[in-house]
Amino acid sequence: MRNKNIICDLEKWTEVTRGLYRYVISAGACYEIHILYHAHTTPIETAKASLYIVGDWRDKQENNFFERECLLSEQTVFECLKAAEKDFVENCEEE
Repeated sequence: MRNKNIICDLEKWTEVTRGLYRYVISAGACYEIHILYHAHTTPIETAKASLYIVGDWRDKQENNFFERECLLSEQTVFECLKAAEKDFVENCEEE
């Protein structure tokens, strides 16, 4: 399992396309940060963004589906990184 501290470093995320960053947490799931607004004269961590968890899932009836769930809407990149770390610790990190 990946180190939770790495999630807090935007440089460890992959910029898939302009303003869309992805951090893979498993073969079928990842976090995404979507930059909504960034004034280039300010640090990227202060940009307005939303955090999503994206993946292929299976429900209780064994149906497979794809979902992009918003975990944090229209906050700073810094807050999105912290929220990703919190979610990872609570839901993904092995004991």
